[in-house]
Amino acid sequence: MNVGFSASVMRLCGLAAVLGLCMVPTVLGQDVTVSKKGYEHRIVPGDRLRISVAEDKTLTRVYAVAGDGTIDMDYIGRVGVGDMTAGAAAEKIENLLKEKYFKKATVSVEVSEFVEGAVQVMGAVASPHAIALKSDDMMTLTEAITQCGGLAKGAAGNEVRILRLRPGGGMDRQVIKVDVLSMFEKMDFADDQYLRPRDIIIVPTLGAGESESEFLVLGDVANPGFHPYVKNLDVIRAVTMVGGASRQAQWQSARILRRDASGNYSVIPVDLSRLFGEADMSMNVKVLPGDILFIPSSEQASRGQIYLLGQVAKPGAVPLPLDQDVTLAKTILDTGGLGRYANDSKIKILRTAPDGSKQTLIVDVGAILKTGSFDRDVPLVNGDVVIVPEKLLSF
Repeated sequence: MNVGFSASVMRLCGLAAVLGLCMVPTVLGQDVTVSKKGYEHRIVPGDRLRISVAEDKTLTRVYAVAGDGTIDMDYIGRVGVGDMTAGAAAEKIENLLKEKYFKKATVSVEVSEFVEGAVQVMGAVASPHAIALKSDDMMTLTEAITQCGGLAKGAAGNEVRILRLRPGGGMDRQVIKVDVLSMFEKMDFADDQYLRPRDIIIVPTLGAGESESEFLVLGDVANPGFHPYVKNLDVIRAVTMVGGASRQAQWQSARILRRDASGNYSVIPVDLSRLFGEADMSMNVKVLPGDILFIPSSEQASRGQIYLLGQVAKPGAVPLPLDQDVTLAKTILDTGGLGRYANDSKIKILRTAPDGSKQTLIVDVGAILKTGSFDRDVPLVNGDVVIVPEKLLSF
C-alpha cells in the first residue's frame, strides 16, 4: 500500500469530518477512533459517593456531592472532593481522619450514581444543540462537534473554547482553548478534551472570535451569530437587533456569559419574561463588547423532567434545568411543599436505570427538612417518578 497516499486520505477524511462533510471519519474502510486509554472519572457536583470507613461503620454510607464540590462527613465536616479521582478522594479523607481522630483510617470511595446533564454546543457548527451526558460518559470535544454535524463553513476551528464551571459552586467558568482543526488535519488527538456535564462549547466564526467590537447571540433567536457592538447596548436593544426571540424560547432562562481580564467567563442570569412581561428593568443588563447572550430553546434549557404525584401541593411534571442540580426535598419545597396528609418519611422515587431495570428509592424527606441536612438530599434525574403517600391515620 502507498504510505503517502494513505496519509493523505487520513488527513482529508479527518478534515472532511470536522467540516461536516461526513458524520464518521473513516480511513480505507476502517473507523478512525480516538484512544481513551488512561481515562479516569473525576468527581463532579451531583455525583453520589459510596464511602466506606473500616474503623467506624457509622461513617459508611452514600454521600451526595454538593454544588461546591464538597461532601459533609462526621468528625471532619465539609471536605472538598470535586475534580478529584475516587482514589485521591479516599486518600484525602484518610489523612483528615488520621490527623485528629484515628490512629489508622482505611477508606474506600466509589461513585454509586453519576450525575446527568448535558453539553451545549454553540456557534459555527452545522447543527448546534445540547448533547445529553452523564459524568461517567467518555465523550470528547471532537466527538461532540461531529455529533453536531461538524464545523460550519467559516468556522474558526483553531479557536474552539470549552467553558467549564470552576469547583466551588459559583457560576464562574474556566476557559479551555482547543485547536480542533489542527487535530483533524494531523490526525493527532493528544490534545482532545474529555467533556463534563454543563460544559459549554463555543465555536467562533473566522475573524470574529477575538473581536472587541462585536457581541455574540446564540439560541432560539431570529438572527444568531456575531453582531456589531453599539454604544450603550443593553439586553432590550440586543434582543431587538437580532430580530427577537421566538415564542418557544425559554425567556426566563436567558443568560449573559462575560469574559474577565484573565480570559475566564462568568454567567449573568437574565429573565426576559420579567423584563418584557413585567417591565422589570433590573433585568435590562448592560451588554459589553465580547459578551455572549444566550436565549435557549426548550431543548437547550432543559435536560428532561420528573413527575410529582400524591400528597404534594402541585402534582405534575417538573422540568429539569440544564445548568443546576435538582434534588428531591428542594424540588418539593420549590413546588409548594407537601400536602396536609403526606407521609414525609416514606417518599418513593421510581427510577429506570440505564440498563432498563427498575429501581425504587425510599427517602425520609421529613428528616431532611426538619434538620436542614440538604447534603443528604437525593439528586433527581430525567424520568424519575416521585410518589408521596398518605399517612395512615389511626383513631
